[in-house]
Amino acid sequence: MDHAVLPGFADAVPDAQGAFRALLEAMSHPGRIVAVPPALAVPAGFDPATAALLLTLCDSDTPVWLDAAAEPAAPWLAFHTGAPRAGQPSAASFAVVLSPATMPPLDAFNWGTDEVPEASTTLIVQVSRLSDGATWRLRGPGIKSEAQLSVAGLSQDWVRQRAALPVAFPRGVDVVFTSGQLIAALPRTTMLEA
Repeated sequence: MDHAVLPGFADAVPDAQGAFRALLEAMSHPGRIVAVPPALAVPAGFDPATAALLLTLCDSDTPVWLDAAAEPAAPWLAFHTGAPRAGQPSAASFAVVLSPATMPPLDAFNWGTDEVPEASTTLIVQVSRLSDGATWRLRGPGIKSEAQLSVAGLSQDWVRQRAALPVAFPRGVDVVFTSGQLIAALPRTTMLEA
C-alpha cells in the first residue's frame, strides 16, 4: 500500500489532543514512560507512538528531517501534515530517527541560540525498548530527586554527547524516545548520568 494513502488518526482532533497531553506529561516529568493514543495505521517501520507524535506536532511551518530508515514515509507525512522536508538535520524543527545506531551526532542538529532557544530541533528517536530500569539516572526540573530510565539501542557515544548537553543551556535539543505506543522525554534541562 502506498504510504501516502494510509490513514492517520481515527478521530483527528481528540486523538491529536490525547497524543499532545501524553507528550506534555512526558516532557513535564523527564524519564516517565507514558502511553500515546496510536495512529490508525502507520508507515512500515514506524511505531504507533512515532506516527502519532508526527501527526500531532508537524505542520506546514515545521521542517522535518527523516533518517534513511524513515525516508519511505515522507509522502505519508507530507499528505497528513503538510510539513516540508529539511535537507539537513540542522534545518529541522523535528528530526525523526528510526535507526539510532546511525544517528548523526547531536551537534549536527539545530541547538537554537541564547536569544531564540525554542528554534532548536526536537528529536523523535524510535528505540527497541523503554523501561524505568536503572541504566540512566536523571535529575533536573520535573524530577523530585532522581528518575531512572533505560533506553535500548543507543550508542555509548550518544549517551556521552547527551550527558554533556546541559552546559549549553538554554541552547540544546529536546529528545522524545518512542517504542511501540510508549514515549519518554529527555528535555535539554535534564541531567543524565549513565
